Amino acid sequence: MSESTAHVRVIEETSAYWRVFFENPPFNIVDATIFEGLQGLLARMEASPSLRVVVFESANPEFYLAHFDLTGKTGNITTAVGPSGLPILVDTFVRLTKSPVVSIAKIRGCVRGVSSEFVLACDMRFASRENTRLGQPEVGVGVHPGGGGTERLPHLVGRGRALEIVLGANDFDGEITRSRCHPPTGSSTPSTPFRQP
Repeated sequence: MSESTAHVRVIEETSAYWRVFFENPPFNIVDATIFEGLQGLLARMEASPSLRVVVFESANPEFYLAHFDLTGKTGNITTAVGPSGLPILVDTFVRLTKSPVVSIAKIRGCVRGVSSEFVLACDMRFASRENTRLGQPEVGVGVHPGGGGTERLPHLVGRGRALEIVLGANDFDGEITRSRCHPPTGSSTPSTPFRQP
């Protein structure tokens, strides 16, 4: 079964396994409709007791999700309150992180800013070595990562590497991410980039 809502297409492969595709051509810009789709998806996930795994993918191999739509189409995602009592932006990521359903980001293409914060909220993330660019560019334009980048990155890659990623505002390709981003020393997590402890 397949269902599309606001640039978020869900394919229910089985009752336990769903695939979710982001489809907001041409660049998969993150706007209010993406968050409406994610909020609807989270409600469906919460109402599906047999669901075990959701894999998030992009229909565009060049852009997993781009950063916010800066033309003003973000709606009220930073001011309206979601079911958790937090603003929609943060509510979406917190609910995804706390969900009993395993969330996997299958990354191919550009993942920057709020979209990087989305994949950080997933339980696991797997990135193409050939076609991935990850980054937190916010500091480069004078703002801080407001969707969880500063909170989640240190747990995944260590404090020093997280500071480098956030303060440097540079992109990292899949190979650099694999070779340089490891969990903090003493972590029980295997040395694989971007897996939560």
